[in-house]
Amino acid sequence: MKNPTIALLLIFVSFMASAATPESVQFQGLVRVNDGVPTRFDVQVPSGQQIVITLGNGSKLELATPGSQLSPDAAMARLVSVSGKALHTATYPNKGLASASLDYLVCHGRVTYISPAPATAPACSQE
Repeated sequence: MKNPTIALLLIFVSFMASAATPESVQFQGLVRVNDGVPTRFDVQVPSGQQIVITLGNGSKLELATPGSQLSPDAAMARLVSVSGKALHTATYPNKGLASASLDYLVCHGRVTYISPAPATAPACSQE
């Protein structure tokens, strides 16, 4: 009687482990620099992958899912300056995360991270 119980337990545990990791993470939001035109993004990044969005001013937004080389343990969003300096890194430790909304506002060198993203896009003049 123990063998069927153990087999069912193993099937349940493996199902729960696979259900906890989504196939992809959807990242939505925008990056605005000095009240310029915001760069909006709405992308799905497959599990274990990462992408880079190059912004109009040459800075970059890096988005990664758990298992990626950039962020093996959590989903991550990182804003990187033109010179390659990380301006801000946000990690989402929930391995079951299916989506994240975020905005970055860069006002004269000062970075503001907002998550979840507000309904109205932020502006430097509102600070």
